[in-house]
Amino acid sequence: MTRSLKEPRAGSPPGEEAQAKPSTQPQQEVSAEWELVRRAQQYDNDAIHTIYQTYYPKIYNYAFMQMGDVQAAEDLASDVMLKMIEKVQTYKFKGLPFGAWVFRIARNRLIDLHRRRKRRGEVDLSETIATAVANPQVLAERALERGQIQVALKHLTPEQRQVIILKFIEGFDNRSVGKIMGRSEGAIKSLQHRALGALRRILHPEDV
Repeated sequence: MTRSLKEPRAGSPPGEEAQAKPSTQPQQEVSAEWELVRRAQQYDNDAIHTIYQTYYPKIYNYAFMQMGDVQAAEDLASDVMLKMIEKVQTYKFKGLPFGAWVFRIARNRLIDLHRRRKRRGEVDLSETIATAVANPQVLAERALERGQIQVALKHLTPEQRQVIILKFIEGFDNRSVGKIMGRSEGAIKSLQHRALGALRRILHPEDV
């Protein structure tokens, strides 16, 4: 469920290592997930399947909201899941949700994809969508078809868009978002502030 753009979800840390900077996930949920990851690290097929079923749709949604292309989002999600299975043994619990590690892989693959497209002279899908929805009629049609907020996200910078998706749609806290994006918590807060301001101007221009 999509969360409010104003109120981040609070939670409790899983243990002493996370006491200084708490995770959004409740202790029992994080503990259960860590146990699942440990089983996956031992090549438990049921654990790997559960992780795949949990994170594939999340990564697909993340990719689709970045690129707006179903096939590209499916390919990226599958690629990330394969990479996650290959690298799961290297994962070490450091007080952050396992999902932060998975989404860091997704973000890196997305960056690689954009770089390859630029080298090949291909048009960035997110730029194409942003240009298309600049037309008021197309904007209205897309807003009805996919939801106003998704269309509005296309007008943000790539980093602002990622902060909104990770924080308010996927439910990560600032520390986890910072880990995923390779930025400090202070930088994430600043990005969030600018992104929310931009969204309000896009969604409610009459209030500006």
